[in-house]
Amino acid sequence: DLYDESPLEDAMWLELKKLEVYAERQEFIEVNEREYALDFSVYCADGKIDIETDGDYWHSHPEKRAEDSIRYNDLNSIGWHILRFTSKQVNEQMSEYCVPKIKDTIDNLGGLDVGKFLPRKLKKPTGTYQSSLFDSSTEKNSNRVLPAKRRSKKK
Repeated sequence: DLYDESPLEDAMWLELKKLEVYAERQEFIEVNEREYALDFSVYCADGKIDIETDGDYWHSHPEKRAEDSIRYNDLNSIGWHILRFTSKQVNEQMSEYCVPKIKDTIDNLGGLDVGKFLPRKLKKPTGTYQSSLFDSSTEKNSNRVLPAKRRSKKK
């Protein structure tokens, strides 16, 4: 993966991939002339989710809490649903708390938007295979397309 900045983000990224939640990592959103890098943006049929992993040290400072409040309000004002997870939640409660909260939020927003991340078909390579930056050893000759799974709303 291209991003290797935060062990918390890396743990969440691996979990999102396991769940087949197609998320954009480090998407930049501008609101009121301020730019925010979202840890993970997830697009649903009826809304958008910003998933944040908050390191305890950085997010415990009073100045940072004030900035987080402005950020939360800015993103919320343009329709983002923000899920914030602490380092303890990510490291110790991923399956008990984080995963169910993410799944419930996706379900409540109509399931994943399959149109946001369009699967693309890959042509079979001809000639000698040349590795790509994005290939893993198990994917290099794969022609499969992984469509996003759409979850039905709970009744």
